[in-house]
Amino acid sequence: MSESLYNTVSRIPIVSSIANAFIMKTFFNQFLGGETTEDCIPKIEALRKQEIGTLLGYNIEAELDGSSKDPGLIREQTQHVLSSIDTQGKLAKKFWPDASATGGDNRCWVRIKVTGLLPNPVALYHRSNAILIKRKEKGLDKDVPYPGLPHDGDWEAALNGVADADRTELVQLRAVLESIASKARENNVRIVIDAEQSWYQPVIDSLTDELMQKYNTLDGPATCIASFQAYLRRYPQLLDQQIERADKKRYKLLFKQVRGAYMVTEAARWRKEGREGPGPVWPTKEETDASYNYGIEKILSTVTEQVRQTGRSRISVVFATHNSISIDLAIKTLERNGLAKREDSEGRLVISGEAAGSIAFAQLYGK
Repeated sequence: MSESLYNTVSRIPIVSSIANAFIMKTFFNQFLGGETTEDCIPKIEALRKQEIGTLLGYNIEAELDGSSKDPGLIREQTQHVLSSIDTQGKLAKKFWPDASATGGDNRCWVRIKVTGLLPNPVALYHRSNAILIKRKEKGLDKDVPYPGLPHDGDWEAALNGVADADRTELVQLRAVLESIASKARENNVRIVIDAEQSWYQPVIDSLTDELMQKYNTLDGPATCIASFQAYLRRYPQLLDQQIERADKKRYKLLFKQVRGAYMVTEAARWRKEGREGPGPVWPTKEETDASYNYGIEKILSTVTEQVRQTGRSRISVVFATHNSISIDLAIKTLERNGLAKREDSEGRLVISGEAAGSIAFAQLYGK
């Protein structure tokens, strides 16, 4: 159910009560840990006893049309994120006080939706287009599918020649993200910056890139996790570029690899805007699967090479998927590359000490 539909139903007497009860007893109860961070704590503790980490996320993002949101709701959203960081920080100290064996990662994470952190998400669309125009002027991304790759100067392009309203939105958004990242670092909690619709992605890419360079330095803890969507046709090129960019800029590359969640709306938007050529998303599931699996093999081979050369990896990846074929591929690749092996009579998979903290698998919470 979309946010707008839920809001409409919520204003109808009697119907709102029925709808809320239905949602809470079905979708919510099945997939979500609770309405508040306090509600989630018992489930987090239960998962911890099984050595499973958790990712807290407060789910508000932009409407597809980029319509405005109440600034009060944005402030509330920001406070929920900060509260989640506090909660995860306290739980990390309780359950994982020494994270040195896993590269500083205590598996206590918080997810954020950038479009849920500013009143007018359309500002992201306007300034993403400005970034694309500037890249074209520089001759960049000629052979890269929409929405291209992050480059130096993108953030400046987003702010250059911008209307006062858009500039205020972006400057305030940057300040909010900085405060979230700073608090996360203080609490040794990692934040996952979610990928969203492709027409917002150039600004989101730019902000994520800036934050990773600042908060993922090689000589300190790594805080910011990017999100890469394998269903975008740019993904193989994006991954190659990000590995190279992190090496060149000297920061730790942390990212969550997902397939993607906006396939229908991406295609509809592409047609609505009258764009020519193939859209941003792979046209078939087989191509999306191949893209995702390319990411598995590419990143694990890179981690293997870094461990071989230096004894540790500068990359951490989260394979977020329920696809059993992709999971099996990742496990077999880990074993083949010597990053993991089976131990004890139950055949438990144990990650090597050198790669610990570099590999994780993530799935939606479900009963």
